[in-house]
Amino acid sequence: MPPPNPPEQHVPPDLFGRAHVRAATLKQRLPDEVFEPIAKEVLRRVAEARPSLRTFDLTERQREITELCDALLSADDRAAVDFIEARRLDGLSLEEMYLGYLSEAARNLGVMWDEDRVSFVDVAIGTSRIYAIMRTMSARFRTPAAINEKSALFASVPGEAHTLGIDMAADLFRKEGWEIELKTGQAHDQLVAEIRAVAPRLIGLSAGGKRSLKALGRLVVALRLATPCCSILVSGNILSEAGDTVEAMDVDAIAYDVHAARAMMEDLWNEARRAH
Repeated sequence: MPPPNPPEQHVPPDLFGRAHVRAATLKQRLPDEVFEPIAKEVLRRVAEARPSLRTFDLTERQREITELCDALLSADDRAAVDFIEARRLDGLSLEEMYLGYLSEAARNLGVMWDEDRVSFVDVAIGTSRIYAIMRTMSARFRTPAAINEKSALFASVPGEAHTLGIDMAADLFRKEGWEIELKTGQAHDQLVAEIRAVAPRLIGLSAGGKRSLKALGRLVVALRLATPCCSILVSGNILSEAGDTVEAMDVDAIAYDVHAARAMMEDLWNEARRAH
C-alpha cells in the first residue's frame, strides 16, 4: 500500500477536531453499559490491524508506544494527535502510524484494561481519542468506487429476530430503481467482513428496539473503521424507544419512517456523488 501524497501527510486540525467531537459525544452521551462494548470493539479492531504490517519493528519502538499510551490517557485532548504529527514529520508513513503505533497502543490499552491497571473512565477517554484519529486517517487508505447507479446495502443489526420491516424497505427501494443488497440474520464479525468486502457507499441499518443499542453501537464503530467512506442511516423501532441515544452514535442520518428514509437516502446518495 503506497503512502499518500505529501500534501496529505498531516492530520488537519479541523478534521481531527470534528472527529474528536463526535468521539467525545459517544463517550459523554451514551450510557456506560452501551459505551463499554463500543470501546472494546474499537480497541479490538485497531489492535487487529497490527499483524498486517510486516516492516514495523515493535521492539525498537516500545518507549514511543508507551509515550503514545500516556498521551491517549492524558488531560490534553491534542497530545496524542500531536505525537502522531511529530512522528509523521520524522518521515513515518501513514500506514506505519495506522498499523504500527495506533494498533499497538490499542492493544496495550486493552491489556491494561483487562488487568485493571486503568479505569473504565480512562479507557473511555483513550478509546475516544483513538477512534477520532482513526476516523481522521482511515479514509485515506481507500479510494471510493465510482457511483453509477443508486445503490445501498441494507442490514439488520445482529441479534434481530424480526426483519420484515427491512425486507419491505428493501423491496420498496428496489421498486424505485435502487440496487439494494440485503443482509439479515448474521453475526457481528461475519456482517462486518461481508460489508467490508462490498464496500458500499450507503448503508441502511435497522434495529428493532432499545435492546439492540449495544449491538448497534458496536456495528456502527466497526463499520466506520472497516468501511471509512460509507454513509450510515439508522431506522427502526429503536428510534421511538432510544432515539436520543442513537443520535449520539456516529451516524449520518436517522429515519423514523420509510418516507423520511427515502428522502435521506436520496440526500446521502447525492452527497456521495458530489464527493467522488
